[in-house]
This record gives sequence, C-alpha cells and structure tokens, in this order.
Amino acid sequence: MIQTTLDAGVRGIEYHPTAALDDRAIRADAIVVDRDDGRYVIDFVDARPLDDPRAEGLLQVGFEQRCSGIIAVTSADMVREPLLSAAREVWFHAGMTVTADDRAQVLEILDCEGPIPLRSLQALAATRRDPAQVVYAMACEGSISIDLRTGLDGRAIVRGGDLGFVRRYGT
Repeated sequence: MIQTTLDAGVRGIEYHPTAALDDRAIRADAIVVDRDDGRYVIDFVDARPLDDPRAEGLLQVGFEQRCSGIIAVTSADMVREPLLSAAREVWFHAGMTVTADDRAQVLEILDCEGPIPLRSLQALAATRRDPAQVVYAMACEGSISIDLRTGLDGRAIVRGGDLGFVRRYGT
C-alpha cells in the first residue's frame, strides 16, 4: 500500500470491507485504486487461498465501483527492487515536519524548472534540512511526487503533486 500511496498515477485509494451478492453481504476486503488510467480492484493473489470466496467479493466490488478491471499483485511484485527499497526510504520520512520555507522553496523550484531529477533539485535547494529528506516528506503527504521505479540514486524524477490525495485519503 505504501508503494501505491506514493505512486503519482494513483488519485485515490478506497477500502471496501464487504460486497452485496444475492441479497447478502459477503466479506471482500477489497482495495480499489483510482488511477490515471481508470479504477481497479487490487487482488493480492498470494494473500488468499485459490478457493477463497473473497475472490468473488473482489469481482462484485469491481462491478459495484465501476472498475476497469482487477490488478493481480503477487508477493514478487511487492518486493521488486529498486521500488521496494525506494518506497521504504521515502516512507520513513512520512512523519517529518516540513517547514514553510523549505516547502515553498521546493515547490518554487518545481514550478520554475518543471519535473527534474532528484539530484538537480538537491543542488538547487538550500533547505534547513537535507533537501532529499524534505522531498521525501513532501512526497509522503502528496504535495509532490517522485518516480521511484529507478530507485533513489538521483535520477528519480520529482514533480509537483496533487494535494487532493492528502485531503481525501490522508497518508
């Protein structure tokens, strides 16, 4: 879920504990993500037995929520590197307070420069704290985004984000 929360293409995350099926409520424990390319139910394949009735609940939630489909996520997907390590490193800063002047400086750089590599932003920012830590904390709150697919070696692209995610769902 941390990787999904930090994904710039995800606009919202919803939890649906049950689904209605044949006039009865069945347990679904479904996660629905609203992405740039549509709404999807997440099926954590390895987390449930093949004959688990919740699979039917996932499908039903998908219909109820007008989802485009179901995304199957395996254990291998969740531990794929460098995304896993990068997401953990960024999320470690989720509770860090970002000062107003540090926030303004990072947002101004992104506004002037547009999406830029993390190392370029670090070179331009003169923040009170380590600029990378400020960027990580801001990514956790949703005010900016970092493409974590390449890891955090400085090539990761940093973009201005959408505060709407934080207002609707929190971090």
